[in-house]
Amino acid sequence: MIISVDDVIFGAIDEASADLRKLSMAIHDNPELALKEDKACHLLVHYLESRGYTVQRNVAGLSTAFESTHVSSAGAHGLHIGFCSEYDALPGIGHGCGHNLIAISGVAMFLATTRVMDRCRIPGTAKLYGTPAEEAIGGKITMLDHGAFDDRDLLMMLHPTAGYSGAWHSQCCLSMRIEYFGKASHAAMAPWDGINAGTAANIAMLSMGALREQLKPDWRTHGIITNGGEAANVIPEYSSIEYTIRTAWASELQVLRERTLRVFEAAALATGCTHKVTEEFAYLDNQDNPVLGRLYEEIMESEYHSPPERDVGGSTDFGNLSQRFISLHGMFDLAGTRVPNHTVEFTKEARSVEAHRRAIFAAKTGARVVARCLVDEDFWKQVKKAHEERQQS
Repeated sequence: MIISVDDVIFGAIDEASADLRKLSMAIHDNPELALKEDKACHLLVHYLESRGYTVQRNVAGLSTAFESTHVSSAGAHGLHIGFCSEYDALPGIGHGCGHNLIAISGVAMFLATTRVMDRCRIPGTAKLYGTPAEEAIGGKITMLDHGAFDDRDLLMMLHPTAGYSGAWHSQCCLSMRIEYFGKASHAAMAPWDGINAGTAANIAMLSMGALREQLKPDWRTHGIITNGGEAANVIPEYSSIEYTIRTAWASELQVLRERTLRVFEAAALATGCTHKVTEEFAYLDNQDNPVLGRLYEEIMESEYHSPPERDVGGSTDFGNLSQRFISLHGMFDLAGTRVPNHTVEFTKEARSVEAHRRAIFAAKTGARVVARCLVDEDFWKQVKKAHEERQQS
């Protein structure tokens, strides 16, 4: 009997769609910040276990990270595929980046791929990674450093935005915390005895604003003063800033980093403060495999009859994975409304029926791209060649 791979994929995901919708709603309506995604993690783990999959918790020392591995009934001697699910929310606005949809699309691709392997007797393994803290510390980077992805031939995830793309080149992103240490004094009686850490923070922010005039068009700098003092009549002895810089390429990130650090040092010198910079995490630029990306876009275009989106912007810790592994970070249109990410409006749309429908279609598309790698040796050779050429360049 001839088995249609597409039919297997569609059947697996359609059968799970109602359950995935419930999971998505539960995650969306109970937003949890980075490394505190206890409910979301439990929901996803429980669902996988209820489907007969074994799950390893506390991956890479992260309490809300997990992985589930499936070995094909035809054996493990084939391709080793990995899918990523995200589920952390944003402070204040909840799931304004649609991580509830990212969570279920990863699960859907995993379910479809494991069924294809088993039904079509294709050897290999599939692994689903629960990856926390994308919006904060970059959970995938921690997992990468601990070797969680080392045995994978291909990594895949999906992300909602305005439009679709299989060629998203994200921005590199470095976040840092800057602290200034001065000396407290009465602001009216003896201001000359104080060293104003609040002024140091103000000078730093103003100087970064002035620096923007000399930055490249696709570089970004943005931050906030998180502590500027406690009382108006006390010279602040302490201040702090949270700051983020972004560039198109990893080599440029180092250049902007050095210029930024000089600004923060200058603010300390100007006020007589000492200062400390803590670099929190660095996201590298995402580089989708062009062969995988073209196939993904061809399928998406056949559905939406519009060209793929370019210059989406933003950053992701998946970029760090793409620097080492064959990968695809497929973007799909949230709901056809052009609502931008990280807004209250996006949060609202992310729980809509239309957003779920589009996430399901994107998951089917992603699974079809993976299946092509599993069944078409020549296609997989093209994928590997493109990866090798990029690595050499």
